[in-house]
Amino acid sequence: MDMINIYMYRNDSSRVQPELIIVQSDPDLLKTAARWAQNGEAGPLPKIQEVKQMYVFQFQYRNGDTIQDVYYMYVTDMNNEHYMKEFEGSLKKDTDKFDDLEKERLLRLIGLEDWKRVSASDLLNS
Repeated sequence: MDMINIYMYRNDSSRVQPELIIVQSDPDLLKTAARWAQNGEAGPLPKIQEVKQMYVFQFQYRNGDTIQDVYYMYVTDMNNEHYMKEFEGSLKKDTDKFDDLEKERLLRLIGLEDWKRVSASDLLNS
């Protein structure tokens, strides 16, 4: 892995959502993050209204001249539990305003099944 871009959905911003908040390229953190993303146990996503924060982690892998992106949605709930799910496709920054309706639309688009409960990400503290 070469880099991780972390985007956050914010409802207190006038910028297009999600916003890029961290670019991480520290080799030690990247190794830890790759292992972290594979861990966790299957568990249901909390109710949509209990989801407090939503992030997109874009893991970038370089293979010669080719860059492959792997996307994960990472959410925290009101009980400070953490969940993530890999999703297909690309990151679309087309949400002008992030609110409860948009949160529900995004989670349904990614899917409410096949989430993993994970430990808190060290990437947000770096």
